[in-house]
Amino acid sequence: MALKDQEKVLNIKESKFPNVLLIDLAMEPLDAVKLIRNAPTTVISKVVLIEKVVRTRLDSILEKVIDLAGDRVVSGDSFRVICDLRGRKYIKSKDELVERISDELIERFNLQSNDSDLDWIVQVEVVGENTGISMLNPEMIIKKI
Repeated sequence: MALKDQEKVLNIKESKFPNVLLIDLAMEPLDAVKLIRNAPTTVISKVVLIEKVVRTRLDSILEKVIDLAGDRVVSGDSFRVICDLRGRKYIKSKDELVERISDELIERFNLQSNDSDLDWIVQVEVVGENTGISMLNPEMIIKKI
């Protein structure tokens, strides 16, 4: 409903996982984030911008994270990997996935894993056979309580 008056919402579909909606936009994602952030709703608890979608395979996920990081990070930047795992058919452990991504970013780009004072959040949303990946500044994450 926060986006109901927007002509740029292409598709809203439920996933097979409870409380997860997938929304395709034909608008700037940050504009959608601002609309949702300012919407008077208590139903939305979290909004995650997805920049890239890949098949849920470890090598595909790592490759896309490295691609996104290569365009943005500077040696010494701090980051945190956040992973939500829905369905365990392809990825068995979110902790293992977070560790592999973190190790790769530290090794390739000389980044610092940190839980506070972050430059970047690597958001990985595994939704069955597809995985959404984003590399965002912390202010781009919406969590409503």
